[in-house]
Amino acid sequence: MTTVRATAAASIGNFSVGFDVLGVALDVLDGEPLGDVVEVSASTSGQHQLEVCGKFATYLPEAVEENLVWQCLQAFAALCEVPPLKIILSKQLPISSGLGSSASSIVAAAVALNTYLEEPLSAVELLDLCGRLEGGISGSVHLDNVAPSLLGGLVLCNGSDTCLLPFNRDWRLVVSYSGQAVSTRVMREVLPAEYPANKVTLQMTALASFINALHIQDWQLAEASVIDHLAEPRRAAQISGFTAAKPQCFSLGADAVGISGSGPTLFALCRQDAAAAIAGWLEKNYVYNDQAFTRICKISNRPALIERF
Repeated sequence: MTTVRATAAASIGNFSVGFDVLGVALDVLDGEPLGDVVEVSASTSGQHQLEVCGKFATYLPEAVEENLVWQCLQAFAALCEVPPLKIILSKQLPISSGLGSSASSIVAAAVALNTYLEEPLSAVELLDLCGRLEGGISGSVHLDNVAPSLLGGLVLCNGSDTCLLPFNRDWRLVVSYSGQAVSTRVMREVLPAEYPANKVTLQMTALASFINALHIQDWQLAEASVIDHLAEPRRAAQISGFTAAKPQCFSLGADAVGISGSGPTLFALCRQDAAAAIAGWLEKNYVYNDQAFTRICKISNRPALIERF
């Protein structure tokens, strides 16, 4: 095997109703794909090499030891014999965007390395490794970005029992990144250490309703259950433009609107006939700087892409 290339999709963590336990993989329908790419091949220098390129490469740490792909390589080296490798990261997702940027890099690297090294890790072990590496960024181990990026689909994250959930193939997800940088760690710090029991009950009810609705294919109930009683009320004020954009998306036909991950990306769940109008409004109005972009997506139904050549 000469080279392995892995592409890991962007993702929506939390998906409003499932704080830290729901994640959605994104498949862009029109426009530039959203996801990081990692290539692994033999190093001719006799030492490990890491090259970084792509639209958002300049936003990554300069020290190689702080790069997540390098950390993934070191994790594999601690588990099995790894020959000198050349790794190229194409960084296509913005940092601190709420689109699972760190998870995408981690998953692409882990999948590429595991494939190149002839799969020393099982599927469960690979997910666990990705979750632990992601935990070093957010401050706690959770899977709601790495799991969908690795597995595809709409994912219920529960450790080794993580599983795919059914979903409506007609759903569209308009995702709009304002360009504002929002630290995941900081956005976790705005949340209280404890919540009132009534708020927790409301969120548990919404999550149970959502999962039940998926299984009985009651899509209207599922859409109505995409509500965040816990994180969004605390985070919305930290994201410029979100509070104004949400009702506008509903007026244009969105069935649910929320913060993707910890933001600043906004997502609008809708049907095809409303997607263009919502995307058009967000492209003009949900803009913080020239890094902003909007994409119309569907929920991906495929795992991280592996190419061998």
